[in-house]
Amino acid sequence: MTLIISLVVIVILVFIIRLFGAWMFRIDEVITNQKAILAELIKANSRNEVE
Repeated sequence: MTLIISLVVIVILVFIIRLFGAWMFRIDEVITNQKAILAELIKANSRNEVE
């Protein structure tokens, strides 16, 4: 019985760690996209100031 409970706890911990990793990867992707958008906005804004 103890072995089964230990295995279930280990499986749940692995699942939680995988979910956390996927969540962190998505946040990293969002930050990368926001930096790209910010760079485009800065370029567009600098072009408008020149005109």
